[in-house]
Amino acid sequence: MRVLLASLTLLLTACGFQPMYAPVDGANAIGPVQIAEIEGRAGHVLRTELTRILAAENDGSPPANLQVTLTEVVTPLGIRIDESATRSELRLTANYILTPAQAGARVMRGSVSTVVNYDIPRAAFGEITAQDDARERAAESMAQRFRAELALRIAQARQG
Repeated sequence: MRVLLASLTLLLTACGFQPMYAPVDGANAIGPVQIAEIEGRAGHVLRTELTRILAAENDGSPPANLQVTLTEVVTPLGIRIDESATRSELRLTANYILTPAQAGARVMRGSVSTVVNYDIPRAAFGEITAQDDARERAAESMAQRFRAELALRIAQARQG
């Protein structure tokens, strides 16, 4: 079994396989990132989650600066007979600019988006609560996607 594992490892290294989250030199995949304030409730949740997730990348080197602009669109989906919505879709789109700490390094721009659906209850303030919950879930999901996006973009910049 060990021989098989060792031979598979050699085959993977021979084909140019490189893990995305573990650069060859042992450095962090992303490095430290300072996240600017993000407007709105979803922005607060996104910034808090990103700060928590990216804290593991802090190695004491100068941090890159991440600026994020969030756009939120709510679309009603299911319609009752009285023309009120029964379901809605909340789409969060974050446009970002990552400015590396090193002078002369390439600034990265991109966009990350996530969609969350939620039911609209008939209760008086149920829609507000459901939408707030959907907003928080979307921001938490987006933070995970952001981490993957940044790691991929930085890995591509290191290679090219």
